[in-house]
Amino acid sequence: MCAEIGCSVVQLGEMSLKQHSRGSKESHFIDPDFIEALEDNESGRGSSRRQVERKTRQFCRQVQRALNFALADQSIGDCIEGLFVEEVSPAPDCGRLLVHVLVPGSLPVADVMITLGRETPRLRSEVAAAITRKRAPELCFVPAYAIWGDYE
Repeated sequence: MCAEIGCSVVQLGEMSLKQHSRGSKESHFIDPDFIEALEDNESGRGSSRRQVERKTRQFCRQVQRALNFALADQSIGDCIEGLFVEEVSPAPDCGRLLVHVLVPGSLPVADVMITLGRETPRLRSEVAAAITRKRAPELCFVPAYAIWGDYE
């Protein structure tokens, strides 16, 4: 029957497609389940990416809260009294976090950074106690005002 109207049959596994020989490569048969699966797969990538980003932001906020509670503890020392964790961001992922610490103008930044470096293991264990992860993330501290370019 195809020979009479000038079309050819192409075999693809168990499915066959009819194509017109008049230059048109459009198929008469389109598997609707296949098209639906393709559309679901493409839209699934976007929602999956959004979910990963949301979970990352959630994790960073959780670490921020845990660090602010730990820094509020007066047993660390006078050098970091009044510090506040302004932001926590992945650097480059959740295994290592960049912690932006707001340093009051009355404290010498160098002393604060040395104290934070010395207290990092204790702060990391405080974070580990507050989160549910297999490994506690590494913490890298930076003064928050340095990002804005407000140097002393």
